[in-house]
Amino acid sequence: MIEHTERHNEESDFEQSRGSEISIKEIFGYIARRKYTIFAIFLVCLSIAYVNHKLTTPQYRAQAILMITRTSNSPFDTYFSFQSESDAKKDIELLKSMPVAELVVQELMKSPQRDSLEFFNKRRYRAPLSLWASKNLPGLFSNTEKNTNQNQTHYSEDRLRQYAVQMSERINVQNVRETNLLKISVVSPFADESVFLTNTLSRVYKNTSIARNSEKYFQTNRYVASMLKEQAKEVEQTDKKLAQYMKENEIFENTGNVQQLLGQVTDTDAKYNEIMAEYHIAQNSLDFLEKKLSETDKALSSRIAQSVNAKLGTILDEIRTREAEYVRMASEKGADNSDVKTKKQQLDGVKTRYELLSRSKIAGEIGYAGKTQKNNFDLISEKLQTERKLNNLSYSAGEYNRLKQLNEARIKLLPTKQQDYLKLQRDADVARKTYISLREKLDESRIMLASEVGEVSIIGKAFRPFVPENASPNISILAALVFAGLLSFGYVFVAETLDDTVKDELFFKHCGFNTFAIIPFIYQNGDKPFSEMQSLFSVLYRFKRKAFNNPPFVNSQSSPSGIPKKSVRFTPLLTEKLSSRFAESFRMLRTALIYARIDDPLKSVIVTGTAIGEGKSTICSNIAAAFALSGKKTLIVDADLRLAMQHNIFNLQREQGITDYLYSEQKTIDDSFFKQTHIDNLFLLTAGKKIPNPNEVLGSVKMQELIKVLEGKFDKVFFDSPPLFLSDAAQLAHSVDGILLTARLNYTERGGLKEYVSDGFLKSHILGIALIDPRKPKAYGYGKYGYGKYGYGKYGYGKYGYGDNTEH
Repeated sequence: MIEHTERHNEESDFEQSRGSEISIKEIFGYIARRKYTIFAIFLVCLSIAYVNHKLTTPQYRAQAILMITRTSNSPFDTYFSFQSESDAKKDIELLKSMPVAELVVQELMKSPQRDSLEFFNKRRYRAPLSLWASKNLPGLFSNTEKNTNQNQTHYSEDRLRQYAVQMSERINVQNVRETNLLKISVVSPFADESVFLTNTLSRVYKNTSIARNSEKYFQTNRYVASMLKEQAKEVEQTDKKLAQYMKENEIFENTGNVQQLLGQVTDTDAKYNEIMAEYHIAQNSLDFLEKKLSETDKALSSRIAQSVNAKLGTILDEIRTREAEYVRMASEKGADNSDVKTKKQQLDGVKTRYELLSRSKIAGEIGYAGKTQKNNFDLISEKLQTERKLNNLSYSAGEYNRLKQLNEARIKLLPTKQQDYLKLQRDADVARKTYISLREKLDESRIMLASEVGEVSIIGKAFRPFVPENASPNISILAALVFAGLLSFGYVFVAETLDDTVKDELFFKHCGFNTFAIIPFIYQNGDKPFSEMQSLFSVLYRFKRKAFNNPPFVNSQSSPSGIPKKSVRFTPLLTEKLSSRFAESFRMLRTALIYARIDDPLKSVIVTGTAIGEGKSTICSNIAAAFALSGKKTLIVDADLRLAMQHNIFNLQREQGITDYLYSEQKTIDDSFFKQTHIDNLFLLTAGKKIPNPNEVLGSVKMQELIKVLEGKFDKVFFDSPPLFLSDAAQLAHSVDGILLTARLNYTERGGLKEYVSDGFLKSHILGIALIDPRKPKAYGYGKYGYGKYGYGKYGYGKYGYGDNTEH
């Protein structure tokens, strides 16, 4: 339990130190290893972006400037500064709405330019690259353009709707910040058509605004005209009655107090009729507004009106009191009296104050409610003001009606003949004054209708744009670079995650090991140097192997990338060319082993790896040869009893080897077991016959005693041991001076090394690393010789157990 805890802690410390020491240099190292694939990714993405840009339809946006002028009828405009932003949003939505789009489409259909518009599929844009392809590659790119609407002049409702949707999608509207200006444009692949479409949209929206605002004036004009027509008939009838009465009774004028009374009665009745006429006009406007509002808007309007009236009840009572006093004084003293004028000014002041307060309250209530849509807000505001006006007119009419009743009582005090004449004269005068008042209101409504220009003004018409909006490829290139960067990052991340192999010697430094020598990889004829594409295939191969929990393919040799190749390799020896860098690398390794322990020189060394195919047998045979060449009596012990290779390397017989001795009754080993190789001072103790229990044999007491004997007979003893994932190497490690660990770049997995590093015993016995680097191939004259996997066949013992070995 304690040993497991210590091992776990050491492994955690290693992971933390490894993670904390990842530097910019390592990141650039990851990128450098994948540079060709990354370059290909960027090249493909940029090429696609360039071709796509060349094939993209240009987007011309001819821009027009509209100014939106709001009337001050809405209290919201007067008291809230953010109204302009809300209005801008309203107009933006209206300009892009389907009703406006349909009006624009209908206007375009009436235009003589209809048959030349791309919008109606009358012409088609062809990209330069597409034109070139259709011209030079007619077999692949043929012009199949068809104009299905060539002679079509009538469109169905569904077709009109489709065009309206298309127009709405092409419209772009932007608000100029903190102004009432709008920039509008309609996109088209042709600059002249974009100008035409944008100007048509501007004109249609302006006309729509005029029609929308003129509607209420037209309604008022029509209603006043009908009232004026009726009043003209009444004037004719009253004049006729008065003339007939004067002729029959020979009365031609009123004198004295009667004439004064007639003037007062006429003024009062005329004022009453004028108020009632204005009341009916306002009522007609209110009916018109209510037709435009939904039930929800009407309910909101009623709640706001009740709230405002409740808050302004006091000032409304004051207005009514002052108006009653003014009406009474005006009837008694006349409108030109100085006291009456003073009273009139006081009444107007109170009404002005009420007007301002009511506007403010209405605006506040609408702002607080916040439930009405913006396009109905103006109607609700106008409805509330009309209702307030009707209330005031109703009260004023009531006051003048009381005066009329008082005047009627005064008239009844006159003689009957004078009463009749006075009433007829009054009716005639009142009818004429009322007619004149209605005539003035009709003229006012006509002026308003004629002068209505709407809320939209075209400040600047669209002009032909010089370049399309998407002319610059910078955006496409930037998007391609970003996408390629993300794709490259993902590729490097996935590749580095799946590819757990060692990439450089820095990894061993982080693990606390010294790299004694870097051994160049010797390629056979027909082999290609290790490439990044091979690394990619190696990643996929390792992922498949891990996913299906398969052991490495060992019935054949492997390429430098770790992908199995079913070709037999012959192990190179440094004696074949002593001047080569291959041989020099083993001389460096020999020197490193000599100085690994100066005080206690090494006598016995295990040469092993972490996985199959790393080249440990080649390393073992060549380092032993290097010591033999230096004059040291050296022995190679082929301790890989499961898959022996050394007898093949030196072309010797396998039998009469270590297993034969360990299974024999001999107490000591004689020289007959040591086979002389073709190299002076180099001897080989082969594996011997196959046995069923290599682990037990290597861990036996007789084996430990044998190691001591061999150390006494030879200057150096090298054991070719199975990989560390088998326990055979651990059995031998207790009896030898150290372990020489072999590894191969782009093949040896970091996970296995980390596991062995966390084992305190193994780590303490590992002398250093003999690193094989396949990235820098050199031709050293070995012909077809190369090394790599040591070429043994499948183990047949369980996962790695016994079985017939395929010997080469």
